[in-house]
Amino acid sequence: MVDDHKPDDKQPDQTGDVDSPQEQGSLSGDGYESEDILEGAEPWEPIETKIVLGSFGAAIILLVIFALLINKYILN
Repeated sequence: MVDDHKPDDKQPDQTGDVDSPQEQGSLSGDGYESEDILEGAEPWEPIETKIVLGSFGAAIILLVIFALLINKYILN
């Protein structure tokens, strides 16, 4: 994802301050709308959903298998 947002080069005002932290931006992302963030995103493909669900399923199955093996061989 390419970030097209480029801050303007601000000149210091009469007090010597460039900008307040709110005007410069922050890490909170309050200055962005959801449409701005998702504007260049690709559509979610159905195969990606299957891959994610398959990964979660495999993780749960392996977690149960390892829990049973640990219970049988290490805890007993």
